[in-house]
Amino acid sequence: MTPKVFQTFALSLPGAHEEPHFERTSFRVGKKIFATMTPDGNEVMVRVSPDGVEALLDQYPDVFFSYGGWTVRNGSLGVRLAKVSAAMMRELVIGSWKHAAPKRVVAAFEGKSNAS
Repeated sequence: MTPKVFQTFALSLPGAHEEPHFERTSFRVGKKIFATMTPDGNEVMVRVSPDGVEALLDQYPDVFFSYGGWTVRNGSLGVRLAKVSAAMMRELVIGSWKHAAPKRVVAAFEGKSNAS
């Protein structure tokens, strides 16, 4: 996946927008961050359940990495964009967005997705 494709997809989610976050670009819904991307676009960080973090790190060590203890405990995971499939990245971004988005926005999104 390229940084541009990631950015386009992240911003296509309802209520999503981009803001600076330290040296990274953050993708937010409201004030909550659901993903960040490094300035070079090589890596992103998304929210994943703590159990999911360990499973992905174990299964795909060339794709996923940990930023350290606090990120794993809080369910965040680093992703090497060049190594991840578009389908897997889309699933992770949607899951991360759902964690941050208001419940009513998620419900409307899921209703729209199920109607397609």
